[in-house]
Amino acid sequence: MLRTALHLSHFAAMVVFALLVSIVLAGLARRTAAERIRYALWTLMMFLLVGVGIAWLMYPFSR
Repeated sequence: MLRTALHLSHFAAMVVFALLVSIVLAGLARRTAAERIRYALWTLMMFLLVGVGIAWLMYPFSR
């Protein structure tokens, strides 16, 4: 059996998580396709902005 490991950076894992959650939220929250796409992009950008913002605030404490 061939096993391959998937190695993601923290940022890549955050992007994948934000993308999946944004798609699910858009599917549940909006009715039309245009509204879903716009909402998914908005929530994706907000997830990434908040995630990077929190990481930036926590960076001085990592040393």
